[in-house]
Amino acid sequence: MWKFISIVTVLSASTLLYTPGLNADQHAADPVAAMAGIVLGLKHFPSDSDKATLAAISQGDDSDAVKTVAHAIANISHKVSAEDKAKLAAIIADDAAPDELKSLAAVVNGLNHFPSDDAVATLEGLASR
Repeated sequence: MWKFISIVTVLSASTLLYTPGLNADQHAADPVAAMAGIVLGLKHFPSDSDKATLAAISQGDDSDAVKTVAHAIANISHKVSAEDKAKLAAIIADDAAPDELKSLAAVVNGLNHFPSDDAVATLEGLASR
């Protein structure tokens, strides 16, 4: 009996710790916050689950600029590609782009393996929106 209770307890705790449906709703509600959270945890390149989230954002109903940032983050391998850097620079320079997206694009554009200390502060603010 105790083994059964222990197994149920472990499974219940695991379910509470990993709730992809909840995360999916958060990403759908605020893609900039979701992307900022991904970049906060970035270590050289996005994880498979991060890439899945970024793919969902880039295929969603958001603006082309949001999709471009999601695509650039998904393609990171230690740093942003030259092609993605140019696209991010265009978003940063676009007066019509939202400030939060421009801030995220600037952080992503300057990544080198992982976010700098200054970038972390910016990302934490964006992720907590």
